[in-house]
Amino acid sequence: MTDVARWAAALSTLVGLGLSLGLNPALYAATTNVLAQNTRIASRIGGMIVGLALGATALYFLLQTFDPTALVSAAEERASAAVRDARVDAIAGALFLVGAASVVVWKVRAPARPPRPAAAAPRTRPWSYVALGLACSVVGFTTLPIMYMTGRVTEGLSADPAPRLAAFAVFLAALAAPFAGLAGAWTLFPSAATTVNGAYARLARTDHRWLYAGVLAAVALTCFGFALVPVR
Repeated sequence: MTDVARWAAALSTLVGLGLSLGLNPALYAATTNVLAQNTRIASRIGGMIVGLALGATALYFLLQTFDPTALVSAAEERASAAVRDARVDAIAGALFLVGAASVVVWKVRAPARPPRPAAAAPRTRPWSYVALGLACSVVGFTTLPIMYMTGRVTEGLSADPAPRLAAFAVFLAALAAPFAGLAGAWTLFPSAATTVNGAYARLARTDHRWLYAGVLAAVALTCFGFALVPVR
């Protein structure tokens, strides 16, 4: 009974870690884009899942050899120091302001965007989604701690490699489940998929340059405001 409880706790922890590793805005943005286009969903989402699995597996075995805590802590300290530096906020604000001004000039000089040709099938290759998944699974402050904890949890289950790998497979399944589930559910509602695809196409044809300029200007003002805050 003790072993059952230990395995249940470990597997539930691994499921949570897998879901946490997949909580990346870039992954869900790419998934939303694929579903909205409603083209080659299986191959593109499948490629992203393969990239996630490859990156996670590489880190899983790599982090068996060292503890990344000190590395992550040092990187976080440097990032925090940069965030507290008013000069960084001022430079970021200036860059965003230049971006907003550039969009305004573009809009004024070319008020009407040229009509786009008839939409063609997306040319994005599945390997690009493999690369996206791979990058999202290895880059970031949270990826190393998550994969290190995954290794420690599986290591505590057994000295035999086979049960560890089986437990790690549960982690990979939890990592892939949200994206595979969304892709699978999408195919069950073709009418809804067609409606969303049409709305997506209309939005893609809309000129959003004033909106882009406003957002960039607002971000620039926010950065300048942070730069003027005396206590950081």
